[in-house]
Amino acid sequence: MIMTRQLRALTMTVAFMLHTSAWAFSVTFISPGRHDEAYWLSATQAMQAAAEQLDIQLEVLYAERDAQQMLKLARQVAQRSHKPDYLLIVNEKLAAPAMLDIADQAGIPSFVSFNGLTDTQLQATGQPRQRLKHWLGSLSPDNTLAGTLTMQEVLDSATRHFPPGTPLHVLMVAGDRATPASVERVAGARQALATHPTAKLTQLVYGEWEHKRAMQQGLWLLQRYPEINVIWAANDEMAFGLEEAIRRNGKQAGRQVLLSAINNSRQAMNERAQGQLTALAAGHFMTGAWSLVMLYDYQHGRDFADEGLMLQPPIFSAMTTQQAQHFIQRFAQDNFRSIHFKQFSRVGNPALQHYAFRFSSLLN
Repeated sequence: MIMTRQLRALTMTVAFMLHTSAWAFSVTFISPGRHDEAYWLSATQAMQAAAEQLDIQLEVLYAERDAQQMLKLARQVAQRSHKPDYLLIVNEKLAAPAMLDIADQAGIPSFVSFNGLTDTQLQATGQPRQRLKHWLGSLSPDNTLAGTLTMQEVLDSATRHFPPGTPLHVLMVAGDRATPASVERVAGARQALATHPTAKLTQLVYGEWEHKRAMQQGLWLLQRYPEINVIWAANDEMAFGLEEAIRRNGKQAGRQVLLSAINNSRQAMNERAQGQLTALAAGHFMTGAWSLVMLYDYQHGRDFADEGLMLQPPIFSAMTTQQAQHFIQRFAQDNFRSIHFKQFSRVGNPALQHYAFRFSSLLN
């Protein structure tokens, strides 16, 4: 009986070792979004597709849009007896420095993705690999570019769509006041707005990235300012809420009021293909997957430091109606397994001299 139990225990140990050795290394990602939120689900699906191809054991923990929960999850990971090889975090609600401190004290190599640290934060934390020795670096999309692309496109379209000389009255609905992605998108949109002499900002409000809040703001503002004929939204969920507000005001998005958005949800792509959305920028959902590619290279001895420790490449692309339709056809149900992630790795593709993290390269 004792021999049988010992044999069973040995078998289970060997099985566990074989299972864990199947993965080259492990990454825990603390997602700031909700578990059922379209954007963060697609981002996670892309990361899972990359992880499978790169032999990475990926764990995703959702903070459900709660900054305190992000910190709690970081502490829980840091207290584990078996820690992940890397911790991937997001600077949502400016929470990254505290999580970096937690990971650094626990000796977990960490990487910041999607939202980089602000200049003010960097004054306190220092650059990666300095005061925080285990902070390896960051990868974030150029959100200023996203704001510029969408505002430029919706204003150019409005100039063509409305009778010559029609004043353009613009409503801007941003995400939040603090998150770098929100601040940068607003800055980019303002830059584009300043180049259109017939366009005037009516009001800037913060929809907190939420459908319902943006809808309520849109209802009130469209009633107060019926002359609004262009709306710029910092993400797709808010754009969908604003569409509802436009309908309730007896108008139609894409006709009386032109609307822009940012993100890659299937609904956003469908509405861009069909014309309800006049402008759309997408691609940043791939940032987490690209971050895994960089960690894969680092793990295999190809440090990304020669490219830079805080990368901010032009990941975003403006989506035409044809590109939106192509995206729907190629990536149905957020299935990104057709992407060959190793071709974007400098270990998996030795001929690659520099990272080419651009959404347009996937569409083409």
